[in-house]
Amino acid sequence: MAVETSRTAHPVTDTPRGAAMGTWALWLTVIVLAMLVAGLSTAALYLETGPEPWPPDEFQVPGRGPAWLAIALTTVATAGATYALWRIKTASRRLAALSLAWSSAALTGAVIALVASLAGAGFRWDEHAYTSAYWSLTGFVITFMGVGLIVLAAVLTQTVAGLVDEHRHLELTNAVIYLWFVLGSSTVLLALVHYLPAAGEGG
Repeated sequence: MAVETSRTAHPVTDTPRGAAMGTWALWLTVIVLAMLVAGLSTAALYLETGPEPWPPDEFQVPGRGPAWLAIALTTVATAGATYALWRIKTASRRLAALSLAWSSAALTGAVIALVASLAGAGFRWDEHAYTSAYWSLTGFVITFMGVGLIVLAAVLTQTVAGLVDEHRHLELTNAVIYLWFVLGSSTVLLALVHYLPAAGEGG
């Protein structure tokens, strides 16, 4: 994240300190997105505390399999990107590129699993507060993962082209940070989607 790992930042002293502008932008974005995730989580928890059963009896809760498959694949993708960062620091550009390709494939699978879960949900987004929460929270997770996939594809292209190497790997570092955020936020949102109904039944 430091200035000296960037291809575009130019140190103004012999001993550069601090982070590049792109890293500051990333952390500000993560903070904003974390607040969004907190708001979505609060809304889902608030809706579940109403007097009606959650979800109403006319809606069947979709299976959890696709959601946890998506989380497992996102974990693989995040671990692969983290490994790629380690390999690029040791000048193993080929292994880093292979790991990034594997990460991209895993994250693609995660997106497909969640899109399939929405397609097979059995209800529309506008039928009830429960269906709206299910579609919205899952949709946000798909969006987070989709952005991560674009980032991975870009970094993979840069790595193959030799723009990312052991000396200049800020893009890959930022991609790893974002993927860890995606993994954490996706786990929280999908857990709310799939386990709040179980909590409601217990109440």
